[in-house]
Amino acid sequence: MARPKRTVLEYRNYELPADFPILALTGDQWHISPIPGKHLHFHNCLEIGICHSSGGTMLFDKQRVDFHAGDVTCIARNVPHTTWSNPDQPSLWSYLFLDPEALLGAAVMQQQAGLRDAGRFLSDCHLLLPPGQHPWAAQLVNGILAEMTSCAPGYQQCVISLCMVLLISMLRVYSREDSETIRDPDLHVISPALDYVHEHYMHEFPQDTLANACHLSPTHFRRLFKEQTGTSPLAFLHQTRILKSCTLLRSSQYSIAQIAGLVGYNSLSSYNRHFIQAMGCTPTVWRKTSKDQNRPSLLTFSGWTEAEKLPSGNDPE
Repeated sequence: MARPKRTVLEYRNYELPADFPILALTGDQWHISPIPGKHLHFHNCLEIGICHSSGGTMLFDKQRVDFHAGDVTCIARNVPHTTWSNPDQPSLWSYLFLDPEALLGAAVMQQQAGLRDAGRFLSDCHLLLPPGQHPWAAQLVNGILAEMTSCAPGYQQCVISLCMVLLISMLRVYSREDSETIRDPDLHVISPALDYVHEHYMHEFPQDTLANACHLSPTHFRRLFKEQTGTSPLAFLHQTRILKSCTLLRSSQYSIAQIAGLVGYNSLSSYNRHFIQAMGCTPTVWRKTSKDQNRPSLLTFSGWTEAEKLPSGNDPE
């Protein structure tokens, strides 16, 4: 009997600004197609979304959840999911991508409201908050989007305050939710490896470290990682390092050689080679041409930073 095909995941990697690690995608162009995607995807950061119109379906592993206008979603990094709209009614969304611990401080997430599940929340939550049950969610998300769009004096402090209230409120909901959900264990077994790379990308470590974190043999781990993400553990590490270096190139005065060392490369030639493979140019050229760009950097399996092209006949009026 042939082995059943495993679910293939798409990794979406967002470059968040180093000094203010939150990104807003909003406007009239962010429609979700009514055609389900071929793959589930996951992110390197927390995703908070709000549906402005129409409705559809979200899929978390094997769990399907219907959404409607006004609903707010909160999806942790490493949680595989996908979204599609109702037939002939593309839904309009806005999104926030953020690193809560970097934006608010790790201590804040751990100390506020005595919520012991903060760490698990940041790697495992997938909430859908209807306005009838949680009216505060849409109000806070819309407030953050308005501040991020206006960039009025003091907007960063307002965003931080609103995010703190929003995340603590979501964490309270998460702590009360029933944890019994239907899940494919293969979709979560590599999460410890993804978290390890996220935290230790700047260090040298054997790949067996990632296998041990997932309690798998090295051979089984490499095969499962490739099947699930479409890339190898080593390629994933290099993607993470290059993306982190893009943030430093854009936001710091460090030299190219210093940045290479900060993201884990012992030689400048190795860093240059991997950077060219990922970005199509040298770090020096990228730094010169990216200073005035507001959009985040793109890598293979990079973040969704352009509006989705809808199928013919489904263009919104």
